[in-house]
Amino acid sequence: MQNTYWNNTGTYQEEYTRLNKLVPDMGNADTVAGEMLRAVGKLGYELYNNGMGNNSSGCVNFLEAKGCINHATWETIVAYTTGRLYDGNYMGDKYQVAMESLVDQTIEHIIANPALETQPNTQDMFDLAADDMHFCSECEIEMDTFWSHTCDSCTSDMEEEFYEDEEF
Repeated sequence: MQNTYWNNTGTYQEEYTRLNKLVPDMGNADTVAGEMLRAVGKLGYELYNNGMGNNSSGCVNFLEAKGCINHATWETIVAYTTGRLYDGNYMGDKYQVAMESLVDQTIEHIIANPALETQPNTQDMFDLAADDMHFCSECEIEMDTFWSHTCDSCTSDMEEEFYEDEEF
């Protein structure tokens, strides 16, 4: 995908760059618009640097709670914010398109509500975070343990395949 905010060619890139000045180098933003942009930036960082490996659910939940994004966008993104790794190709799949739409919707919301640029922020986006979850790297079902990368069923299947292929 070529036109992304991550490579500075997003749909509202000029407005995004201007508004990003409201985001502090560290900690909560002073304004609601700044915290919205902080949430958007964290989600982008998680996608392009960590494959969504960290809990960023507070970011997307904050944006939905503030009315920035529609429920369909939230629903597409939230599944990857608590432990499921993104294994897409960064070439414009459904998830990456939803992430770009999330930024567009947030910028549009701030433009439509300019008072957000000066409205004091009283909430940390991370206060809206869900608990971390852990998913099997093979079948992506939610697991109860953080000690394994695969569920019992996939581990058994992999062991069976290993022993079938081995000559003793």
